[in-house]
Order: sequence, then C-alpha cells, then structure tokens
Amino acid sequence: MTLAEQEPTEAAPAAAEFAYQRPMDRVLVHRRAVMEVFVTDAVRLGDDAFAVAVQAPRAHSYYNDHTQRPALLDPLFLLEAARQAVTVVAHQWLDVTYDTSFLISDWTTEFTDLEALRARGDAPDELVVEVTTRDLKRRGTRLLAATLECVFLVGGRRAGTSVVVAGYLSRDGYTAHRAKSRGSVPPLSSDMPPTRTGTPVGPALVGRERTDNVVLTDAARHPDGTTALHAVLDVPVWHAAMYDHPLDHVPAMALMEAARQAAVLAAGGPCERRYARAFGATFHRFVELDSPVTVSVTTSGGERLTVDFRQDGESVCTAGIEVAALPAPDTDGR
Repeated sequence: MTLAEQEPTEAAPAAAEFAYQRPMDRVLVHRRAVMEVFVTDAVRLGDDAFAVAVQAPRAHSYYNDHTQRPALLDPLFLLEAARQAVTVVAHQWLDVTYDTSFLISDWTTEFTDLEALRARGDAPDELVVEVTTRDLKRRGTRLLAATLECVFLVGGRRAGTSVVVAGYLSRDGYTAHRAKSRGSVPPLSSDMPPTRTGTPVGPALVGRERTDNVVLTDAARHPDGTTALHAVLDVPVWHAAMYDHPLDHVPAMALMEAARQAAVLAAGGPCERRYARAFGATFHRFVELDSPVTVSVTTSGGERLTVDFRQDGESVCTAGIEVAALPAPDTDGR
C-alpha cells in the first residue's frame, strides 16, 4: 500500500498533509547551505517505514541545468532526494548521531514512470520518498550498517525506487580509517587548487548548459570496440552543490553525475532526447582528491552501459547506467 492510498492517522498523514513550507534543519542532511536542503517534512509510518517530503528547486544552477526535452526532474536531483531522505531517517529514528560519517557501498536506482517525472514548470514539483529499513547491524545501541529502500511518489504515482546500502562510522573512527587506508592524512577539497585539470567536455554533449557542471575532461570516443569512451574525472572543488562543504574525497553524488555524463556521451545521439533512467553503483573504496581518476565506458549491447572509475591502477567505483530515449516533446516545447 502506498502512502497515497493510506487513510490519515497520527503516525502517517495523507500525502496532502505533508508540510512543504520550509526546509528541515540542514544538519539532518549534512549540508552547509540551506538552499541545498530539499527535504521539508518527515513522518514515521511504522516500525521500519518512514516517509519524507521533498520539494524540487526551480532555478538551481546545477539541478535545473539540463537540456532535456521534455523537461523531466533531474535524475541527480532525485538521487540527492533519496540521499537526504535516508539521512533524515537515520538521524531522526535510527539513533545515528550528527557527527557520524555515512559510507555508501552500493546504490541502485530505477525510474519506472518517466511521465510522472515531467517537471511542471509553473510551480515547484513536490514528491514523497517512502523509506523502508532492513538488515540493520548494531554494536550495542550504535548502528553500524543498514539497507534503506526508497520509493519515489510523485503526484501519488510510483515513479521509481532507490536502494542504498550504507555503513556508519563515528568521527574518530572515520578519521582513523581514512588515514590507515591511504597511509596519510587526506587533503580537503578546500585545500585543492581550483583550476580544471584538462579540457571539459562540451556541456551540450552531456545534457548540461553550464560548463561549471561538466565533470569530465579530455574525453575520447572509441566507437569500434567494446570500450566506447575514455575520459578523466574532474569535479570542480568549488562546485556549490557537489562540494557544499569541504570533503576529503570525491563524493558519491559527483561520481554518479560523472557516470551519467559518461554514459550519455558514449550513447551518442541528441542528448536532449536521452535520460538516465537507471543507476547501479558499487563503491569499492574512497576516491582520493590528489590522484588522477580515469573514466571508461563499455557496452555489451542494449541501453545499459558500464562505467568504471580507476585510480592508481585500481577500480574504485563501478556503475551501470541505462539511458532511455525520451518521447518527442509536446507542441509547447515541454
């Protein structure tokens, strides 16, 4: 039973009763800027079920920067909505303290109703993310790991799902783990030089309008073999959305955008007619800021492409992206 089908109760209000008036506290979603907070309300539906209200931005320099026609909600915004929703749930109901680091190991997302994701344009788009928790692992009362299953509801329609497998480390545990795993203290993004490392891909080729939002440089196509594309990862450390606050690694959200851009570029054809409808990623280890990362795309036929990120000779993240062709736009250009 979806949220939209439930009768209002004290524990689970009807979707129309969710508050969209203001963002929740930024600390709940690990954000410094209030404008980067998209969750507006959250309720508990049962022992392991929750619902989080989300309002999409209308003029965001990143999440509203795309060439898709018809205009759909940015898939990276929807991934961020899921990330914020599961983070709220962890802090509000799973007893995860605010100084805990979240480590995503696997993340799978599929959008099954693209028409439900069509942006309204005349008003902010609002949605609900239902979250179900399972496989909770604890040491005493402290949560060590969990699987969080999300359902996107837009206008009462089930638009897709997202499953996040996460681990949780205390601040001291995270600091020790990072220093031990790399053999030194990692630099922060705020300490890295702000210059680009190569020639960015043309934004229109990856469905973006602004070069600032391009995270691939020095791309080369290889259409005659299984490897369709090679590129270099280059996430601007001054990017207000991907580096809302200083980090000591490349964040998962930035890797997902890089995977989307690489898949769209490798797929060819007009990018305004292509939408990344499915993501599946395994994060093998942290992606460091001070060593080059190569991005390669391979294809085995069909719409699904594999994107591999390699650093210092090792695969650090592997993603499968499915790119769907969009229908022709309406006569009004949507």
